[in-house]
Amino acid sequence: MIRIERLTLLFDTFKIMDLNIQIEEGGFHFLLGPTGSGKTLILESIMGLRKPMAGRIWIGEKEVQGLPPERRGVSYVPQDLALFPHLKVKENILYGIRARDLDMNIYEEYVHALVEVMKIGPLLERYPANLSGGEKKRVALLRALAPKPKLLLLDEPLSGLDPSIKVDLQHLLKNLHSSFHPTTLCVTHDFEEAYFLGDGMTIFMDGRVEQVGKRDDIFLRPKSKKVAHFLGAKNLYRANVIKKETSSQQWILGTNGLQFSIPMSLYQEKMEVGREVDLFIRPEEVMILREAKPVKDSLKRNIFEGIILDIDDRGKYHWVYFQTKEEKVPFEISIPNYAFRNLNLSIGQLVRIALREESLWVMK
Repeated sequence: MIRIERLTLLFDTFKIMDLNIQIEEGGFHFLLGPTGSGKTLILESIMGLRKPMAGRIWIGEKEVQGLPPERRGVSYVPQDLALFPHLKVKENILYGIRARDLDMNIYEEYVHALVEVMKIGPLLERYPANLSGGEKKRVALLRALAPKPKLLLLDEPLSGLDPSIKVDLQHLLKNLHSSFHPTTLCVTHDFEEAYFLGDGMTIFMDGRVEQVGKRDDIFLRPKSKKVAHFLGAKNLYRANVIKKETSSQQWILGTNGLQFSIPMSLYQEKMEVGREVDLFIRPEEVMILREAKPVKDSLKRNIFEGIILDIDDRGKYHWVYFQTKEEKVPFEISIPNYAFRNLNLSIGQLVRIALREESLWVMK
């Protein structure tokens, strides 16, 4: 287990306050935050390159904030990768094992398995100058993993790659983690990458932690409007709790004359009539109903009629801009291409949308 407790860092005028992160052994945890929020500083303090003002760091059962970098059992892949240009790929990969004076016989089979998973066997005799960007990323990852670190730190590991190569490397990295289970803390700006690879996440903004949780907790249930905006959330509404329907166990929320129904069972925290809340609906959770098709019970409480204002083709999916007919409340809707083709939609068309009660998320 990795545990960071109340870590405080000062760099020039920038301050990070009371950072707490916990990663279970074999976990893949992502640290997400805007540019300049101090994410790289956090990695540098964990590996021992920066001394924290306060706080404690445990790697396994050992408290390490007072230890030099070489005694922490940490491997680091920086943004620039820092491959040794004068060493061939094989020598780069084995560097950490040799530098720590480890028994090569013990690691030989493990390193061979890493090479197989990351598909770099044909590259072993090349120098870094003769590698593509994606190949360099793979070599840097294997060099970091070769000495079996207790913690792997990744700083934007897949940045600067062409989209197709990036997707391939995401799958390779996922396969690598599922095969060898290295405890990993990764910094990234890429939400799709974090969602695909991560199991735990920390949202870090303005020097403070805004939210910690599992992948779906973060992306589907942001704690605050601030977190939702950072994650690029659409369909955010300021709403009022209008009434409580005890018989059906529903709360009724209203915004600009439009009413939403949500189950009381979804909210452990007390809601009160008259309270203002922020309501969030993910674009992919908004469904356009097809005529003459039966409607599921879970959708019947939140059906709205309106007009399609615009449609954007975004490659893998279509983005539909919808507005309710009477209240003029806008919705943004994300539809996969296969579903979009079946709907036969056009600008100006009058349609009905439906929302699952469980897809409505309320933030106080």
